[in-house]
Amino acid sequence: MSHTRASENAILVGMLALVSLGAFESLAVATAMPTIAAALDGLDLYAPAFAVTLATSVVGMVVAGYSTDRSRPLYTLLGGGGVFVAGLVLAGAAGSMWILLAGRALQGLGAGAYVIALYVMVGEVFTPARRPRVLAMFSTAWVLPSLVGPVVAGVIVESLGWRWVFHGVALLAVPSALLILWATRHGADRAQAVAGTPSAGESRSPRSPRSPRAMMLVRLALAVGAGAGVALMSVASSTTGPTRTVGLTVGAVVVALLGLRLLPPGTLTARPGMPALVGVRGLMAAAFFGAEVYLPLILQHERGLSPARAGTILTVGAITWALGSALRSRSARSSTTFLRLGSGLVATGVAVVAVLTWAPAPTAVAWIGWALAGLGVGMVYPTLSLLVFEIARPGEQGAGMSALQTSDALSTAFALALAGALITPLVARLGSSGYLAGFGLSVALAVTAGLVSGRVQPGPAPSTVSPGRAASA
Repeated sequence: MSHTRASENAILVGMLALVSLGAFESLAVATAMPTIAAALDGLDLYAPAFAVTLATSVVGMVVAGYSTDRSRPLYTLLGGGGVFVAGLVLAGAAGSMWILLAGRALQGLGAGAYVIALYVMVGEVFTPARRPRVLAMFSTAWVLPSLVGPVVAGVIVESLGWRWVFHGVALLAVPSALLILWATRHGADRAQAVAGTPSAGESRSPRSPRSPRAMMLVRLALAVGAGAGVALMSVASSTTGPTRTVGLTVGAVVVALLGLRLLPPGTLTARPGMPALVGVRGLMAAAFFGAEVYLPLILQHERGLSPARAGTILTVGAITWALGSALRSRSARSSTTFLRLGSGLVATGVAVVAVLTWAPAPTAVAWIGWALAGLGVGMVYPTLSLLVFEIARPGEQGAGMSALQTSDALSTAFALALAGALITPLVARLGSSGYLAGFGLSVALAVTAGLVSGRVQPGPAPSTVSPGRAASA
């Protein structure tokens, strides 16, 4: 669809506002969750509170990958945003940890859909020359929330109460979405009036033949099953005895059998092209976010920091993430170079953060390590997104982005569940040293991503991912 420059800029403002709100919500919840879990008597469900959101986001991503390739991504954006807001309202009103988990599940479902729509809109609204800058702006949109988000969240928790961490984001998300709606329609109408461009349905790029609706239902069932497997692993990690063993085993098998069928064939073996690209995204996401989730918990419960002060470590990581993305957008070096450098920085940063588990170590070491990790992941993420635009055929960018985000969510949720299963008993037995198991897992994942990053490169058309191909893996 054609847009005027003014409407493109208005759409960009709305997009950046949504990204910033998503960033604030993510950082604020991570900062507030130790307090929330304690208030709701649910510390044993700490890890599931994050994993369930990732699990349900897979369903939203699958639906969005299908819908954005067959209709305007604006509709998916509005629908997903509405579900996300509903989840925020429910989580903020929760009277128990289980109700909070239900709200977090809705948040994941909606966020998974609207994030895919945002990225597909980048390809629809902006020219190839502007896309790297727009993606860099997405990362930069984390800066302000990173500077003030954790601190503001800490202040909100300590003054107004943790519920406003959710309700505040809900109140601000609606006008951002409405701005995108207005700018999209207004700008398209003006462009058509001036240039005589075709209607929305006629202006989209030619697509490959549509997959049968039944195939979409199969993929949706796979997503629901994989998400249920992740949820089972997460809940089981907080139990003991045979229930724990059976739950973790069954959940892991379900995720492996169903989750892989949502990804391009060859993802597990890092087949060159789209499969390797999707695999690297999953490895990097699991490495970074698997470590990030436990940082506020360690700093508050093991080092005695306040929520506001502990949250500043997330600020540091998000700022250097934006810096890494900006460096990527301004350099002509190869994608492989950035992927290897970024994964190495993440592995190094997490290893430095792991020193926190040694009691005599100064707390300040955490901020140094997380700054390195943020810089690395900031280089990797936009590189992978740009490669999807290069590899995916016209009309399949939604499916490509869906595969990328699905790998991100499933891998992170799987790693969190596994880390929770390892960390919970070890911390109970060894104290803060028990967290080493989770950090060690993150380092191993980042190193693996670096080793296979050379296989990520634009491949021939058959290597692209479409709903039909992914479902038949």
